[in-house]
Amino acid sequence: MTNDDAESNASWARVDGGTHDRTIEENWLFQLRKERFRSRASGLTHDFFVMHLADAVHAIALTPENEILCVRQFRAGSGRDSLEVPGGLIDPGEDPCEAGARELLEETGYAGDPPELIGSLWSNPSIVTSRTSTIVVRNVRKIAEPKLDHTEELTVERVPAADLLGLIEKGRIDHALVVAGLLWWLSKEPPAR
Repeated sequence: MTNDDAESNASWARVDGGTHDRTIEENWLFQLRKERFRSRASGLTHDFFVMHLADAVHAIALTPENEILCVRQFRAGSGRDSLEVPGGLIDPGEDPCEAGARELLEETGYAGDPPELIGSLWSNPSIVTSRTSTIVVRNVRKIAEPKLDHTEELTVERVPAADLLGLIEKGRIDHALVVAGLLWWLSKEPPAR
């Protein structure tokens, strides 16, 4: 189903082709807009605030020793360090598998077998336009030094795949989109204990 098909089947429709919509904030990362929609059922009109943000990808990188590469990095929203899998934003028109392999190499210096797409989820469809894809890359090995952005300060941690569920249950891995991707992967491929 295309985006146009989804919009024509939605229970709310954009008012007047978007003539009432306006941009509130725009920067390198996102565009915040007020967008007016009308309910097809009740006729009610309402302004929604929507953050237009690039799609993202998370890479589950599995070593030959059945370990997952994780990165520990600061997250401004929570104000603390977060243990998660490598990932980042997808460039416009970029394939999620290519983007995930690129982010994995940039953040960790690791590469492996061709990436496989596990799936994609809406990050938060109530207010954000982005989708987050999760890929798996098997047999990763370090082939280079990481090439981090100027604001990235992270450490790489190798976590036994069999320990992932416990880390999620204990709240040590608590980034919701990372957890969703890991659980999706674990439901398809439970690691050997």
